[in-house]
Amino acid sequence: MFKKVMVLIDSESDHQVVLDKALRFARVDDFELVLLSCDHTEYLVEGYYFDPEEVKHLRAAYVAERRAKLEEIAEPLRQNGLLVTTIAEWAYPNYEGVVEKAAELKVDLILRHVTRHGALSRLFLSHDDWQLVRYSPAPLLLVKDRPWQEELTLIAAVDPLHARHKPSGLDHKILQVGQKIADMMAGKVYAVHAYRAVPFSSDYPRDAAKIHTKAFGTLLDDFNLPADQQMLIEESPASGLQQAEKTFDADIVVMGGISRSLVIDVMIGNTTEKVVDFLKSDVLVLKPNDIELPVPGRSK
Repeated sequence: MFKKVMVLIDSESDHQVVLDKALRFARVDDFELVLLSCDHTEYLVEGYYFDPEEVKHLRAAYVAERRAKLEEIAEPLRQNGLLVTTIAEWAYPNYEGVVEKAAELKVDLILRHVTRHGALSRLFLSHDDWQLVRYSPAPLLLVKDRPWQEELTLIAAVDPLHARHKPSGLDHKILQVGQKIADMMAGKVYAVHAYRAVPFSSDYPRDAAKIHTKAFGTLLDDFNLPADQQMLIEESPASGLQQAEKTFDADIVVMGGISRSLVIDVMIGNTTEKVVDFLKSDVLVLKPNDIELPVPGRSK
C-alpha cells in the first residue's frame, strides 16, 4: 500500500522521530524510502546583495550541504538493506518543491514533522504545513513527537452527512486506509463521527441523533467493524476526536482534507488546525482518489 514513502527533512525539525515512524511502513515488499530536502535560506531568496552568478554558486553550495546531510542519514539505512533515495533541491517556498517532486515520483505517502510555534507551545500549522495539506498529491502524515505503540491504534474520522462538504467517496477511503494500516501494524482502527447539532429548525436538534446514527450505520454497513470499534459523539470535530483519542489511546487520526471554495478552505483549515493542535496523535490527511489538484507554480 505505502511502498514509496517520502520523508521531508529540513534544517529545523528533528528528523529521527519522523524517520522512526516512516520505517514502520518498511514491512512491505519493494519498500523505498525517499529523503527529500526542499529548502532555502532567506538571504539567498532575492539575491539582491549578489550578482546572479554568485547567487547561483551560493545556492548550489547550500543545496550540496543539505544533500550531504541526507546522505549521512541514508547510509546506515542502506547498510541495513533498505532502498533509500536522497534528493536535495532549492525551493522557495518549500512546499512548492515538495508538491512538484512528490507528483513526479508518484510517492504513496509523505511524512512531515510538525513543530511548536510561539511561547505558548501550542501546535499550529506553519504556512508550508497548511499548503501541503491543501496541495499534497499523496496522503500526508503530520508527525508529532509522541512515539507510536507497537500495536498501532487508529481513529478513522468520518463525516457521513458531509456537513463539511467532503466528497462522498472520502469516508470509505478514510476507513479503508485506516484498516489497511491497522492490519499492517497488527493494530486496530476505530470509526468515529463527531457532530454538533446546529438548530436550523426547532425539530433538528431533537432529530439530529437519529439522523446521524442512521447515516453512520449506513456507512459502516460496508465494513466489518465490531460495535466496540465505533463511536458517535455529539461534539465539534476537534472536541469529539479529543475524547475518542483519550478513550482509545490513539496513535493516528485519519481524516479528510479537501475544499471547494474559500469559505470551506477556512472551515476545513480551522478544523484541521484544531485537530493537529489539540490531539497528541499524529494526523493522516487524505483526499479523494479522483480529485485533480492544481500544482502551484515554482517561485524563485
